[in-house]
Amino acid sequence: MRVTLVVKNLAFAALMASPVALSIGSGWAALIAPSGTKEPATAWVLIALASMAMTINLHLSYLRPALYAKLHDKSMEGYKHASGIPLIGSILAAIAVLVAWGKLLVAVASLVILFVDTGSVVWLFAALARDRSFWSESKNA
Repeated sequence: MRVTLVVKNLAFAALMASPVALSIGSGWAALIAPSGTKEPATAWVLIALASMAMTINLHLSYLRPALYAKLHDKSMEGYKHASGIPLIGSILAAIAVLVAWGKLLVAVASLVILFVDTGSVVWLFAALARDRSFWSESKNA
């Protein structure tokens, strides 16, 4: 039973780390064998869409609560949390890297998006890493 928990947790961690690994791999490929071709426009459209998702998530995570508190004399009473669009930025950034494999600018842009976007797999992994109940066996099983 303990082995299945370890395998499940490793598989989940690998799945969440895959967009980061893709971006690092693409950047590494660009540094090893740079090509003179330009990045496809499709990759930049995907990066732009991922940036929009990142902006929405950042606004909903930090700016919106701060503005609410400022307008209500630092009181958060009555504040309704609004969920952003999680994982969309990560998916779009990963697809952009796959479309423009080996292009350093796209790889760097996707890494920035993955680490800044509060709805990305990086932040999900950070939140779950702090939650011990997610990684341990449940007592009811």
